[in-house]
Amino acid sequence: MKTTCEKMENCQMALNVEMESAETAKYMAMGLEHLAKRVQLPGFRKGKAPSSLVEQHVGKEAILQEALEHLIPEAYEDAIKNESISPIAEPKIELIGIDPIVFKAIVPLKPNITPGNYRDVKLEMGKKEITDDDINHVIEQLKLQFGTLEPVDRDIRFGDIISADIIGKKGEDKILERKDTLYEVSEGSKYPAPGFAAKLVGLKKDDDTAFDLTFPDDFEMKELSGKLYSFTVKIKEVKEKRLPDVNDEFAKNAGSENVEELKEKIKTGLQTKAEEHLKREFENKLITTLIEQSSLEFPPVLIEKEIDNMVNEEARNFADGVNGLENYLSNAKKTMDQHREDLKASATDRVKAYLVMSKIAEEEKVEVSDEDLNNAIEGMVQGDEAKAESVRAVFTMPEPRASLRNMIAINKTMDLLTKMVTGQDDKK
Repeated sequence: MKTTCEKMENCQMALNVEMESAETAKYMAMGLEHLAKRVQLPGFRKGKAPSSLVEQHVGKEAILQEALEHLIPEAYEDAIKNESISPIAEPKIELIGIDPIVFKAIVPLKPNITPGNYRDVKLEMGKKEITDDDINHVIEQLKLQFGTLEPVDRDIRFGDIISADIIGKKGEDKILERKDTLYEVSEGSKYPAPGFAAKLVGLKKDDDTAFDLTFPDDFEMKELSGKLYSFTVKIKEVKEKRLPDVNDEFAKNAGSENVEELKEKIKTGLQTKAEEHLKREFENKLITTLIEQSSLEFPPVLIEKEIDNMVNEEARNFADGVNGLENYLSNAKKTMDQHREDLKASATDRVKAYLVMSKIAEEEKVEVSDEDLNNAIEGMVQGDEAKAESVRAVFTMPEPRASLRNMIAINKTMDLLTKMVTGQDDKK
């Protein structure tokens, strides 16, 4: 076996392998032997036909294909050992020739990350004061939640709930059909299309209407941007919400003893949410700053793996997993390849963030103890004893345990950096 290697950009190595004729012959014989065990010829039991007859029956191309399935991975493993190459993931392999057998492997190598001077970064955590208006807004939402619906004989207004038959079409294709569906006529609603609710205002029970709506060019779902849809609606019933008074009875329905306690609970909840939002906002800004001042070089396979993770995350929202996601994309006239391309920018950001944070964790000697791991695992199973043992069992396996360890290390690093850049840590 002859090997040559050449460094490529983005932490990759081009590894060229040429097999000697004697090595190829060994694998061709192995391929024929494997095929002979699976082939049944007339007059012979399965796997008992002479090799010469099997070779005539299946042909040289089938034998070569079988040989390559064993030759390439084994030759690749020998080659990276000979060249002292340490891959971080599976290579992309291309068969160059078959006489002699020559193949090329693009080998992904360890990323090269140099963080900037993160100790000089200065950022402030945002603050949010919860106002009476914020609290009153939540109370108004609770009033809507506890309100009752009463039929009315008048024109539809924003805020009403209607029962209707709704059909939506794109050209001749029916994309929406709902019978006796309940629909809240909310001003600014984007479902099933922006402007749909406004078209219903002024109609009455038993009215029929038909109209076209075009999605805005800047609509969030790009596959719908600029598209024209036709709708027909038959109004079956109109109801308005009767809202309750805000008093102690109302507060008890909302889980508090009185109005003052309810307001205090709302304020505490809003403050917690606001602080969580500000923390995420701060961390995103910090990570962006760290990435901008760092030098990063890494193999493209890391982005592909992160896209795989993102697709799997999305698939969990569908009862039939990836098939459900593919059906959803198909209905939106989009292929999985197109969707993966849409995810590429976000996946790249995720990879960069992970690599920079991991490198800083290494430089800062951030450690994760077994106690940290066990505490994290127990936090996952808290309150769900039915799944506790199975979850604990998962994290006895090396790969999930290592993944959890990395996540904890990055969280610890973020806490450390937050103290540094906000001036809570005097360490320089």
